[in-house]
Parts: sequence; structure tokens; C-alpha cells
Amino acid sequence: MKVPILYNSLTKKNEELQTKEPGKVRIYNCGPTVYKRQHVGNMRRYLFADFLRRSLEFFGYEVREITNITDVGHLTQDEIDAGEDKLEVEAKRQKKTPQDIAAEQTDLFLHDLQSLNIQPAHKYPKASEHIKQMLTLTEALLKKGHAYQTASGVYFDVTSFPAYGALSGNTLNNIAAGARVTVRSEKKHPADFALWKTDDPEHIQQWDSPWGRGYPGWHIECSAMSLEYLGSDIDIHTGGEDNRFPHHENEIAQSEGATGEPFVRVWMHNRHLLFSGKKLAKREGLQITLDTIRERGYSPLAFRFFVFSSHYRSPLEFSWEAMNAAEGKLNTFRHFLRRLMELPSTPPIGQQMRGSEALRKFAEALSQDLNTPRALAVVFDFIKQSNAALDASPDGETAGEIEATLKKIDSVLGIFEQLKEEIKTETIPLAVRNLARQREEARRAKNFEKADELRAAIEKEGYTLEDTSSGPRLAKQS
Repeated sequence: MKVPILYNSLTKKNEELQTKEPGKVRIYNCGPTVYKRQHVGNMRRYLFADFLRRSLEFFGYEVREITNITDVGHLTQDEIDAGEDKLEVEAKRQKKTPQDIAAEQTDLFLHDLQSLNIQPAHKYPKASEHIKQMLTLTEALLKKGHAYQTASGVYFDVTSFPAYGALSGNTLNNIAAGARVTVRSEKKHPADFALWKTDDPEHIQQWDSPWGRGYPGWHIECSAMSLEYLGSDIDIHTGGEDNRFPHHENEIAQSEGATGEPFVRVWMHNRHLLFSGKKLAKREGLQITLDTIRERGYSPLAFRFFVFSSHYRSPLEFSWEAMNAAEGKLNTFRHFLRRLMELPSTPPIGQQMRGSEALRKFAEALSQDLNTPRALAVVFDFIKQSNAALDASPDGETAGEIEATLKKIDSVLGIFEQLKEEIKTETIPLAVRNLARQREEARRAKNFEKADELRAAIEKEGYTLEDTSSGPRLAKQS
């Protein structure tokens, strides 16, 4: 088992991964707030988490991964003080319930993960289904003197936690009061944050609690769900760089304040995806989604490749020129795979030096803080060498060995097998492929009667359709 070196945002240095249980890694990912479609900036963060998990499994670790769904409302402290809840604002705008909006957006999110070939987390807990755990955590913080009750709810007392600010560097002496709104006068310190809110009768989603009917603050949700499914002393917690403060800082304070135990061993944060030098953000109105990418004629795999080609701790500038380049590199992969697939399938007779050396270099790159650009350079070098080997042995003697190496590389890259499936369907008539696309749209819309009719039409044309974790797969009936 190879032990990777990862950059820990808490200690601000590279460290060998030391897990609580040898050979096993527990990962918690801050998941989406499901009030609007996730844009490609959001998806960079889930691709980073996917590359991390796949790399750890490549090294031989057993991974348990949890990604939450924020379906109660994602509120920063300023938004709590202003009474704004993104999910409820969107529900009122569309004249739907928050639950309807959350369900629609969760389905779209999971579909986008599938399109990008991101491995499903072991569980996607929803905040709305873990109110009991949040109440229990809040009660524990009150009993231990880390929280206090006011007329507007229950707040965490940041001055009760001496280590506050260690992750972000935002120590209490440096935090300015009320960046955009007036800080509530009943708070003991401007940085105190809500655990439970009780003074908002207009809020649509509310639950009973010992302190009155209300709803949770944003930060308590992740602490409650991570502790529920992974326990304390989590091995790795990931998120975007903007989660570092206040969200992750507050998670540490309330989790360790309640349990008295370390919360997370390694914190990992990816940098933003930029467009024209600015962060992509839903609230700015710029919505570049996977649908936008498809409409422009690109494969979602081109975006996966684009993200893999940059280090997760480097800002990444999105542009259509960059997507052109990514699609061009995918075509290099396609041409190579077509050549390989046309050769006789022969079992590997033992990895030759180029294959084992490529895998060693690939693993070494990933083990150095997930250096995916360097790993990708190894892949292209291996393809170059493999083309030369196939030129020297056109009868396919080396094809099996090359395929075995590519399969191991693709357990992290997550592109080759998808491209092979695309190549296999290139000979399927366009009309049949369109039927499969319409059926997938019907399934997403939960129109299962229509989906069954389209499946029958596909079978009538002489093709079978299999639903897989990476999407529908067509094949000629045998």
C-alpha cells in the first residue's frame, strides 16, 4: 500500500496520510445546496473529490465516502441575520415548495455526477432528514457551555473555543463585525453563529425543538451528518476554498466542542474555477452547466479531462478555447483506443517494463498531493510508447499488456472505458441513439410509462439497452 502525501489546510503543510484505522479512509465531502442547478465551478469540486477517492483506492485503501445534500437552506451568518434562505427564495420565485425544488435539483446533481463518471458516494444524507441529530448536537453544546439561547434562537459562543480560527487564520481579534448587515445585538460576539433559529415565522421549513419551533443553521448540518455516518476523528474532509471560513471553521468548533475529540485529521480544499478571471457563482447569474457544455458540442468527459489536467490547489480558468483543447486531447485518446480495439484481444503475458514503469510514475505523481497534471503527462508518454510498440508488433502481441495498464490507469482517470463505450456505439444508427436519449430524458422526468415505450421501440429496432452506473448502454441483439 502506497502512503500518499497530502496538503493539510489545517497545518498548512504536506503530510503523510495517517488514518485512524490502518488501510481505511473515511472522507466527508461538503455537498451541494440544491436550490439551483450546479454549474461547472461546483462540478470541479466533486471531480476533485472523485480523483482523491479513486487515487486512494488505487493505492490500496478501503474508502468510505459521504457527501451531504443541503436541502434545508444554505445560509451564511450574514444571510441568517438578514433572514435570507436561498432555497426558500428560489421556491417562492418558482411558486413551488422547497421540497420540490430540492428534489428536482438533487436528481439533476446526481445525473451530472453520472455524466462526469464520478463514483457515487456511499451515502448522500439530506439535512432535512437529520434534524434529530442536529438537535442532539445543539443540546450537547448548551450543556457544555459552548452555546447560549436568545430570543432569536441558539448561538455558538466562539469565545468558548480557544482554537477558533486555526483553520482559516480568522482569529477573533481579526474578525470584523457585520460585513454586510447589522449584527444582532443579542449575540455575545459578532462571530457567534446560529445553531437553531426560532424567530422567523415566515420561514417555510420549520421543526419543533426544546427552544421553540424553528430551523437549523447551516453549519450544524454538516457536523451532525458527518458524526452520524463517520464518527469523530474523520480522516479527510474536503470542500471548496470558500468553505474554509466560516463553514469549516464553525464545523470544527461545534464538533469538537460537543464531542471533546478531534474532528478531522486532514482538511483539503480545491481552488475556484474562474471565468474571465472571476469565480463562477450561482448568485452572479452566470450559469455554465453540463447542459451548456453539451449544447456547445463537447462531451462531459472533455470537462473531466480539463479538470484532471490542473492541480486541485491551483485556480483554473475556464474558456471555450480550453474546452477545444480538452476535446482535442480526448480525440487523441479516441484514435488510440480505436486502434487498440481493432487488434485481436490477447491476454497479457506479464507487464513489460514500459507498463510497470508507467504505473509506478503514475502512482508517484498522485501520491504527491494528487498531482494530476504530472500523472496525465505519464499517460500521454505511455500512449506514445504504446503506439511505437504497436507499430513494431502490428499483429497485436502487445495489445493485451497495454490494455491491462490502461485499465489500471483508468481506475483513476475515469475516461478510457467511457470512450470505449462511445466508440462501440458509433456504429449504432442515429435513430436508435436518439430513442435512447429520449428514454433517458423521460426517466429523468420520472415519466416511466414513456420510458418503457421507448425501450420497446429500441428493442424493436434490434438493440438492447442496459442501464449502468455510467448511463445507458446500447448493444446489438445477439
